[in-house]
Amino acid sequence: MLDYVRTHQKILQIVLLVLILPSFVFIGVQSYTGMGGKDSDVGKVGNDLITSVEFDNAIKNQAQRSGMPAELANSPGFKNNVLNQLIQQKLLKYELQALHLQVSDDRLAKELNSFPEIQALKKSDGSIDADKYRQLLQNNGLSVAQFQNMKRSELMGADLQNAIASNQQGINSTTVSEKLISAYGVEREVQVLFFLADQYTKKIKVEETELKDYFQAHPGDFQSTPSADLEYVILHRDAKMDDKEFAKKADSFANIVYEQADSLQAVADQLKLTIQKESGLTAGGKKSFNKDHPLNDVKALKAIFKDEVLKSNKNTEAIQLANGDLISVHVTQFNPAQTRKFEEVKADIEKRVTLKKSEEMAITDGQKLAEQLEKNPQLKLTGKEFSKSIWVSRNKPLDLQGEPFEKVFAVDPTQLPQVVSAKIPGFGLAIYRINQAREAKDLNPKAAIEQFKQIAELNLQNELAAYYSNMRDRAKVKIYKSLQ
Repeated sequence: MLDYVRTHQKILQIVLLVLILPSFVFIGVQSYTGMGGKDSDVGKVGNDLITSVEFDNAIKNQAQRSGMPAELANSPGFKNNVLNQLIQQKLLKYELQALHLQVSDDRLAKELNSFPEIQALKKSDGSIDADKYRQLLQNNGLSVAQFQNMKRSELMGADLQNAIASNQQGINSTTVSEKLISAYGVEREVQVLFFLADQYTKKIKVEETELKDYFQAHPGDFQSTPSADLEYVILHRDAKMDDKEFAKKADSFANIVYEQADSLQAVADQLKLTIQKESGLTAGGKKSFNKDHPLNDVKALKAIFKDEVLKSNKNTEAIQLANGDLISVHVTQFNPAQTRKFEEVKADIEKRVTLKKSEEMAITDGQKLAEQLEKNPQLKLTGKEFSKSIWVSRNKPLDLQGEPFEKVFAVDPTQLPQVVSAKIPGFGLAIYRINQAREAKDLNPKAAIEQFKQIAELNLQNELAAYYSNMRDRAKVKIYKSLQ
């Protein structure tokens, strides 16, 4: 296999990047929506179908692992992310199969045996207890097949990385490197003129119908946060209590809350504990609590907001807190996310609509002036003026980022002065006048090396994007169902 890797180094370098840089492969599924597929199929990657059962299980497993309530897991955004992950997995499978890469069963077994959790499942004869192995994975939201396929992919990625690492090559030409770094450091003298939304708010009038239309068009923006009302008991680890005594009480605590799960009264009576109450707890805890509060404990929150706990009217299991105490919680009422009443959010909507209209007005006015300045950068202005000049470069862009960064540094430094404009989302429009340019001064050797690495990384990212686009086309990704 490694001989194949070395022979096809260029292709595999890109596949490796896909494996270790998943942020590049979270794709929007809408562009692949097409006709076809059975009612039970969600999509298709190559010859590999994404069935409704597979998709629903993936949603359920992901929600369980993240402790997310079913109401949130049913949102289009969450479903879209899960579907993207399934497409990613199947695309990698498609490409690795095409490259004939494999991991033997013996090697997989050796890798799995390196996990302490799995070693602990060994029987007296040295074999793994299959039932306990299956249960261990199920407790973590995974099937045996899912876990082993995931480990196979990781091992193939490691093989690729090891095979390619010793053969990595960059730009060998010192002249080319120096020119790239020099271009990276070229400084531009820039002035800016802003057209900002807050300069137009007093001119904006918003009608009641506009507010209601916005409310109806964006119901998801005005959802209440899911919360739970609950009761809980805590078994404190008393400093005077020895380990054996606490272990005995902890065992009783765990058994009672499990065996008499309809209420916390039994454990409170038998162990003389106080039942405490709390309302409005969210999956992120409560801001009014201090960070050490038991209901702000990450493990406790994850257990409380499991779907079966929220809806079963049963106690949680005994949960060990960071300080060693044990807690069990009983949810008395779950309050799912709901769209708030229009009157409650009217003021917020008015701010949003006003800002949107103000921003549109600012952009319109700004673009009109920008068109004139693009034709004549030295045009004399009335009522407006550019800021003082500042020198910027790709190394020191100051506050330039996003579209303004791209627009300013896309200007040819040999063809100045020039004017460009860029939208600043949520604020308005900025007009930049680039007056002159000068070569970088006193380049730091260490900084130059870092710049060269950045250039090389950008080249690889561009190559990755092209390769991944080609992989999607070859696999003919299709989505058969809307996630809305």
